Amino acid sequence: MAVGAAPRSVDLFNGQILLGLKNGSVCELPFTKDGKARLNVVMTSHCDGEVWGLDVINLGKKGRRILTSADDNRILAYDVKSH
Repeated sequence: MAVGAAPRSVDLFNGQILLGLKNGSVCELPFTKDGKARLNVVMTSHCDGEVWGLDVINLGKKGRRILTSADDNRILAYDVKSH
């Protein structure tokens, strides 16, 4: 499956493949056997460069956060529900 930009980081969480792409976007893709899932862009452009690190942290009752690192030399945490 083509995703529009080169994947630079990948994580698997709750049946979803999370991708950090070279264009700076973070996307999720349902994990399917046939590879015909629909790509969902969670966030566009972390920075002007690439997303190199990607992880999902479960905070229990406080929800989840997506942690990213990129060419802008920052580590950011995003609330999944509020983006």
